[in-house]
Amino acid sequence: MKNKILAVAIGSGLLVLISLYSLTQGSLTSLNLSNRFFLVGLPFLIIGILLWIFSSGFFDHFHYSMQQTFSRKKDAKTASRSLTQVGTGRSTFWLIIAAILIAAAVLCSIFATI
Repeated sequence: MKNKILAVAIGSGLLVLISLYSLTQGSLTSLNLSNRFFLVGLPFLIIGILLWIFSSGFFDHFHYSMQQTFSRKKDAKTASRSLTQVGTGRSTFWLIIAAILIAAAVLCSIFATI
């Protein structure tokens, strides 16, 4: 619950910062806001989707086989974390921020077309 509140706070803060930046640059139009919200939200979306895919276990077999192929000692089992453990629970944090920013971008683009 704490992560969701923090993600909403960060997403809302970014909305305010981008709006203030647009206001200071003198380009406070719906189209410019839409472009800026989308461009700032896109890295959050990419990171969130990558963590979500890693936590699904899709790449665990590939990671294990590459680790066995390139390890120097064929007999020793190296202890490393699986990719499933890397992104557990973290993808929602990034995806909430991306959802806020991209939803604002869609709303601004709708207002720009009206």
